[in-house]
Amino acid sequence: KSARIQKFDRDGRFVRTWSTPACDMGRPSGLAVTAEGDVLVADTHYHRILRYTADGVLKSEFGREGRGPGEFLYPTGIGALPDGTIYVSVYGGNDRLQVFNPEGRLLRGWGVYGAGAGDFKRPQSLALTKDRLYVADAANHRIQVFTHAGKFLAEWGDLRYPYGVSVDAEGRILVAEYGRHRVLKYAPDGRLLASAGGPGNGPSELNTPWAAVPIDAGRVAVVDCGNHRVQLWPASWLAGAAP
Repeated sequence: KSARIQKFDRDGRFVRTWSTPACDMGRPSGLAVTAEGDVLVADTHYHRILRYTADGVLKSEFGREGRGPGEFLYPTGIGALPDGTIYVSVYGGNDRLQVFNPEGRLLRGWGVYGAGAGDFKRPQSLALTKDRLYVADAANHRIQVFTHAGKFLAEWGDLRYPYGVSVDAEGRILVAEYGRHRVLKYAPDGRLLASAGGPGNGPSELNTPWAAVPIDAGRVAVVDCGNHRVQLWPASWLAGAAP
């Protein structure tokens, strides 16, 4: 068993590997980069958040297992605002969003396990824009949209286990749909713009993708989990073709 973070350049060339402190209980599933270049890791099965330098040196950690304010059961998604505020999603019967300052002090939180507006069933990942928070509410098969303060704004779906959500430079939303082996692109208001992928192991095919992240104006990195690889797709595959 091993749990590690690997660093690659924008062309997919390997740079270095960092090992996380423990992995016997499970592996981390969420990662974000702060404005200052630190790497935040949702260390899911150890119920904590780790902060590394860009060179892989562990700087700090916060959190512990529990259901109380500021505690975690299986943190999954993580994101950071430019001011350092950290957003974390958790699941395991205590499904919710919590918000922390850069030092790990709890600021606020919201959500319970359920299917109503603002409720969650396995919020697997999240993405932040300057005024919106998008949550891949995986087991409710939808994306939920909030203000940074936690006010519910909208939801959209017809999805099957959306595991990854990200935002491109133009504010469009990319969703990795684990259950249908594809990547979808939405307008900020939830209009479906395009989709790509499909089940298989060929160059443009996917097997249970966990994430799709734009890495520059021309490419999207897709974590093709069931095929044990990362694919670099041209952004033109999601440039408005018929869904």
